[in-house]
Amino acid sequence: MIKNTLLLALTIIPITACANIEVNDIAPTYNLKSNTRGLFIEPVTSDSLEQVNTLLNKQWYFTKVLTLDGKPDMDVNSCKTLLKAANENYKTTNYQAESILKDFKKTCSTWRDMGQLTPSNKSFLSSFKHSLALPKQMPPELALIISNDDERRLAKASSWDEMSHIQKIVPVNDAQAIYYDNSGGIQRLTIMAKGDYNQDGIEDMVLYIENSVEGGDYYSSYNYIVTQLTADAPYTLIKQF
Repeated sequence: MIKNTLLLALTIIPITACANIEVNDIAPTYNLKSNTRGLFIEPVTSDSLEQVNTLLNKQWYFTKVLTLDGKPDMDVNSCKTLLKAANENYKTTNYQAESILKDFKKTCSTWRDMGQLTPSNKSFLSSFKHSLALPKQMPPELALIISNDDERRLAKASSWDEMSHIQKIVPVNDAQAIYYDNSGGIQRLTIMAKGDYNQDGIEDMVLYIENSVEGGDYYSSYNYIVTQLTADAPYTLIKQF
C-alpha cells in the first residue's frame, strides 16, 4: 500500500472537445496548465507539443541516486533520466523513495505518450461528459482495484460502474471530476490530452486517475488511453500503465 507521502498534483484547465465528424487534421489538444510542483518548483505550462516534450527534459528541483549491481550509480533528476534508469532496471534501496519514483515514472510515461499524439481525421469524443453515466461506458480497468477479489471480478466485468458502483460525482471542471463509489473509494479522473495515439486516424484520449479511500491512507495512480470507435459506442481501452 503506497502512503500518500508525496503526490504529483495536477490542476487542470478544460480542453475543447472535437465534433463527431470527419475533418482533415484534428490537432492534438493538451491541458492548458499542469501544476507540477511534485517535480518542479514553479508550475509548467503544457498546452502544445513542444511544451509537453519540454517536460521530459526539464530538470527537477531534486536528484535521486539509483543503483545497479556492477554499474556506476545514476543520478536521476528529470523524466528523461528516470525513464532511462527504469529501462535499465536501476533501483533505489529506499522503499518510500521507490514508491514515489514509481508514481513519477507513470507521470513521465504519460507526458511521453502525450508527445507522441498526432492529428486525427475522425473523432467520436464530443459526447464525453463527466457524469454518473460515464462509468457505465468506460472499461472496467478504470475501477479501484485493491484486493484479490477485485482482480477476480475484473476478469468478468464489462464496465467501470459494474466494478465500482459509482454513487456520486463532484465535477471540478470540464476535464476533471471526482467519483465516489459505494464502498468508500474515491477516484479523481482527469483528461490529460486528446489526439491520435495508435495511428488509426481516430482521436484518442489520455486519462489520469488518482485513487484513494475514505478515512484511509491508500493511494495509487494509473494512466489510460481510451477511444470511441463509433458514435455512442462504449470506450475502448488502448493502453494502461
